[in-house]
Amino acid sequence: MTMKRLAALMMAAASFMAMSNIANAAEKEPDPLTADIQLVTPHQSANDEKTVDSHDYQYGDKPDVHKVISVKSNPMACGVTPAVMTYEDSHGEIHIMRYQIMGSGCQNG
Repeated sequence: MTMKRLAALMMAAASFMAMSNIANAAEKEPDPLTADIQLVTPHQSANDEKTVDSHDYQYGDKPDVHKVISVKSNPMACGVTPAVMTYEDSHGEIHIMRYQIMGSGCQNG
């Protein structure tokens, strides 16, 4: 085998391995809608019976937001992306609401 063919074969193999790694990373990426809920759901101890209500926002909902605890979203997203707000209502109960926002990571707009 000539050196040119060997170099071409090595370049092709390196490109294939890089593409394979990208494909594997994409397969392992969790669904952003469920991943966001999992990130902000407080961990409960075995003896703690308190549960956190999580729900999707529906147009026309009027959530009882007394205090916002956190808002999480992907700041690099471009286009419509999920966001999750953890809040306390007027009765002191914690809720998690998932909704859609327009991402601000677009380069041309």
